[in-house]
Amino acid sequence: MTARIALITALTIALLLPAPATAWPRPAYAQMFRNAQQPLPKALATLLKDFESVLLEPCRPMSVEDAAKKAIADFTRKNSNPADSVAAMRDAGCAAALVSDPHLDAFMGAQVSKFAVVFYGFHPAIQAGRLSEFVKIRQEESQRLLQRLRRSSELPDRNSDVENSPQFGIASIAFSHAVTDVANVWYHIWKSSNGDLSNY
Repeated sequence: MTARIALITALTIALLLPAPATAWPRPAYAQMFRNAQQPLPKALATLLKDFESVLLEPCRPMSVEDAAKKAIADFTRKNSNPADSVAAMRDAGCAAALVSDPHLDAFMGAQVSKFAVVFYGFHPAIQAGRLSEFVKIRQEESQRLLQRLRRSSELPDRNSDVENSPQFGIASIAFSHAVTDVANVWYHIWKSSNGDLSNY
């Protein structure tokens, strides 16, 4: 009887606790962040490469806007530690990437190195400095896209090759959108911090 009460208590506590935030698998973040550096201004890409060990540490759960504000404040404060700024950029990147998370963690972890990444460009809202607008637009677009892709994935597989499966297509498209979103958010932070935009 005591064991049953303990089990019921444990289950009740688990149900009352907030659900953990979803996230991409660790290997996907590493690949994503490397791809997101390619379209960035040279000075920013170099900084992120120099602090890659910080960039690849586990993310702290923050909203895109809060992490971006922290990174901008760190970059613009005199005598600030660049590692702190990069850590805040990492957190903003993780939050931006969540918008396109297709929740295919095991599949994503195994296939991420095979994706052909497409960069969709810098969004007009980002170019105009409107981060919150960008986040809202991307959340709506991503929700519609993932719903459409999931409907198409219900069609039967006609080929046994993983690269031709609906899951691979969904994961690959979502990954490219995540890379693009991360690059956009990082560009916004850098531009808002008066970072060097040459070679862009």
